[in-house]
Amino acid sequence: MRKSRYSEDQITNAIKASESGVKVKEICEELGISEATFYSWKKKFSGLSSEEGRKIKELEEKVQFLTRELQALNADKEMLQSVLKNFFTTNEKRQAVNFLQSTFDVGTRRSCRLLDISRSVYHYPAGSDNR
Repeated sequence: MRKSRYSEDQITNAIKASESGVKVKEICEELGISEATFYSWKKKFSGLSSEEGRKIKELEEKVQFLTRELQALNADKEMLQSVLKNFFTTNEKRQAVNFLQSTFDVGTRRSCRLLDISRSVYHYPAGSDNR
């Protein structure tokens, strides 16, 4: 996230100045910002103290970090499922489902979804061929 040229204190002071009667145009000229920027600040920080604004900014940064982390984990999951799909036999996947269920105490549905194997294939008797 890009760092703002203006601190939260400057932003809240500008908003308070406009609420006390100073014209928005004067405030914008003083800070060197456009009126659109001022109104977006007002929308975002109106009624908040500088501490609350700082908290909001921290939470937004945390959300962005967690979003990036989630994307990375989803990519990792897709890569591992691709490896499972292409390099393991169905019997090995069944053994892996059993391992997940016994080790991590998860259900059949979740362990089959993680290993990208359908539950019907998991429950189908191993080694039987009804042709």
